[in-house]
Amino acid sequence: APEGLEAALGARMPAERLRSLLEGAEATAAELEALADALRVRPSDLQVCALEDGEEVVVTAAAESRAGARELATYRLAPLARTRHQPDLKTFDLEVLEAATPGEPLSCGLHTFVYHFGSESVRLRWEGRGGRPHEAVLRPGDSAYVLPLVEHRFCALGAAAQREAPRRNPNGRARAPGRRLFLVRIP
Repeated sequence: APEGLEAALGARMPAERLRSLLEGAEATAAELEALADALRVRPSDLQVCALEDGEEVVVTAAAESRAGARELATYRLAPLARTRHQPDLKTFDLEVLEAATPGEPLSCGLHTFVYHFGSESVRLRWEGRGGRPHEAVLRPGDSAYVLPLVEHRFCALGAAAQREAPRRNPNGRARAPGRRLFLVRIP
């Protein structure tokens, strides 16, 4: 309610100015700081960034994504489409390379959702609470969630393990060849 906000702002902002801001007036940087402090949020949370032409849909060409890929010893991590309106939302095409026996450790301060859209199974390994090791095989079509800051890694499976995997791929023709994972990282 405006009264509660008015009280939280105290002498930092006149009530009349607060009302005009709530009705859509442009705030100064100092006013945004005061409002953010009163609301206990970041000033950037209060900033509205208008959509420009062409921002309703953002398209990133595959060639552009591959050109921006990070080449690690055991992974190829290609960034996918992003928007400045959701700066903390990150999406990737992660290819688990043959050398991933095991893969390099990964850790991120964001929630990570994984969807296997490839044609070959991979092993996901992580340490649980108390340092206990865990693992699961992700087959094409499987998904996983990784809590922020949990160290994990993806591993290529040997030929014998691939032969044991079911033949039918739930991704159908929409699958990518190899060990390909779609990662979504969000706050």
